[in-house]
Formats: sequence, C-alpha cells, structure tokens
Amino acid sequence: MNSVDRQIIEQDNIREKYFHDLIIKNDNIKSDLLSILNLPDDLTNLNLIHEDKYINGITADFTFVYNNQIRAIIECKAGDIGVTDYVRGIGQVLQYEYFNEQNISSKGIQYSNPFNSILLVPSSAFNNTNFNIGKFKYPKSTYIVEINDSNKVARRISQEELKTLSTVENNSLTSISQYYVRDTRLFEIYMLLRYLCFLKIKNKANVKRTEIELEIKKTNSINNNNWRNAWISLSSLGLINSNNLPTKSGLEFGMFDFEDFLIMMYKSYIKPYIETLLNYFTQGNQNINQDLKTIRKEIVSQFSDRDVLFLTQSETRYLSSWLNILRDDFGCIDFKPRNSNRIINYNPLEMNDKSLKENIIKYTKSKPYINNLTNIL
Repeated sequence: MNSVDRQIIEQDNIREKYFHDLIIKNDNIKSDLLSILNLPDDLTNLNLIHEDKYINGITADFTFVYNNQIRAIIECKAGDIGVTDYVRGIGQVLQYEYFNEQNISSKGIQYSNPFNSILLVPSSAFNNTNFNIGKFKYPKSTYIVEINDSNKVARRISQEELKTLSTVENNSLTSISQYYVRDTRLFEIYMLLRYLCFLKIKNKANVKRTEIELEIKKTNSINNNNWRNAWISLSSLGLINSNNLPTKSGLEFGMFDFEDFLIMMYKSYIKPYIETLLNYFTQGNQNINQDLKTIRKEIVSQFSDRDVLFLTQSETRYLSSWLNILRDDFGCIDFKPRNSNRIINYNPLEMNDKSLKENIIKYTKSKPYINNLTNIL
C-alpha cells in the first residue's frame, strides 16, 4: 500500500469516527431514531452497542437494543463514499437482515418483531455525483436514514422519495437538493410545528390533523385552506412523528423565534434553491423582472437543458412557490401578485447570520399570521 492510499484510508477512518461519535453523543439523533422505529422516546431503555461483533468476522457499527431486544442493526457510511463502499454497505445490511432471520447475536440478545436493518448516511451523500442512492435494490427490512449535516436531524428516506430520486440524472432531470417544499410558506410550516409543540408540552399523546387544522385556520394564513403541504413538509423533514407530534428536534426548532427557524431551514434544507434563484436574479439587470416561463427556461439552460427537481418541474408551479417564499418569508425580494416587476431588498447569500436575521425581521411578511397564532395558543 502506497502513502497516498494509506492517507485516503486514514481520512475515511476519521470521517467514519466523527459520524460514530456524533451518534453516540447526540441524544437528539437517538430520539429521532426511536421515532423512526416507532418506539417511545425513552433513552433509558436504549442500549446502543458500538462496533458489535457478529459471525464471519462481521462488525456492525451499532446494535440498537431497546427493552433488552435487538430492534435494529445499523451500518454507517460517510457522505463522500464511492459506489463500491456504498454497495458494500447494502451488502452489510443484508447480512443484518439474515442475522435477524436466524436469531444470530454474539451476546445472546433476542430480536424484536418488527426488526429493521438501517443504512445511515449524512445528507451530503445525496450530493455524491458518482451514484444515485435511489437506483439500488435494498433488503426488505432496510430503512435508509439521513442525518442532516447542518442541524443533525435524522429522518427516514421513504420509498416514495427513493422512487423520486431514481428519476434524477436521466436525460431530462437533475437535482440540487433532496428536500421538498411546495405550495406553502415556511412560516406556515413553522406555525403548524409551533402549535404542535404546545400540544406536546400539554402532554397530548396523539392529535388529529382535521381538528388541528380547524384551530390553525383561525390565523387566516395565506394557504389557509391547504395545510396538507405543511403536514407533508414536517413529516418528510423528520420533525414530527407518526402520532403527528414533534420529535425531540422538532420540539427544539418549534420553540425558536421565527427568524431563527428560517435561518435553520435556509442552512439545513433550502439553500441550494435560494442560491440558484438569487444568483440568477443578480447576474443580469433584467433577470429580476423576467416572467416565470422565461426564468424557468433560463435556469433549465444553466443545467444542460435538464429540469431541476423541485424547482423547475410542473411548468412554473414550483418556481412560483419559491418566489413566494423569497417574498413572504425572507422578504429579500418584493413584487405584487401576478406581476413580474420585482425588486431585491437584500441578498441572503451576502449575509452572515446576524445580518440575515436583521433583514428577515425587517422585511418578512409573516408577522401578522404568527401574531394571530400567538393569540390562539
């Protein structure tokens, strides 16, 4: 082995160790994993066995023991892995499925029913240009779980999302982010999460969406007759559980002030969309005033004539939604409905957190609706 290969292996080991240490030390990630596995958020019943040795010299990164039963076995991969190592990871979780089927445990611990093998990856894995994680076959018991590199939230990648990702990188579609937001404002996502946080603080064990929507409609928000997309967003981002209540991370973010929540969303989930739009608007004097069809056409041309997932799809519907977010949430641009005469109030790409927060507070159009929410809490 030459010095270059040795250095690469050492760097990979450092990245893997960081990822392992993050899972060991971060209780929010552990709680998120409990939520993903539909288990009560009780860390006292969790035993996370690190580098657990099984048969044939196989060492699992983590055995996830809850109530003295193996609920999952976890394989971790770093975000900059190659396709060979990723396929090796799929092979490892297939063996974990076999261990469950044959009740194989070096420590004599029984398996629970249900059981899941977990392939755990950081969000940067989705930016790997060498392969597409939607274009692999996974074992039946396997959950693909992403840990967000910025806010450290763990969420399960659904089969539907994998199917959507599998369509990317063909001749007509590309991706700049895996996160989905459409036909809702970010302040509406925040308002729903905040409302659910107060229900959780009141020890509500389960909530019905229809009942919540009747109450939150009293805010007279912009998309007041379509709260479905806010629910979908919270669920897909891993901020609420199967009982429609906030996860531990969701509870933390829902108690943020709105401007702090918006900066978290910007840095953790939607920055690629904002970068693409603001870079387009500022690269030419007339770009900010182009009609939506022209904006879509010119953005597509920047990506080798391929549609951009969740940005230029559905003609201009996604694009219109992002412009509304730029106006109503961030306030970084302004325009009247159905009018292409726009102005730029500020460029978030040029701001540090302090300046961005000050500009959000100054220009956001969310305040009346959030005040209405405060009045009904």
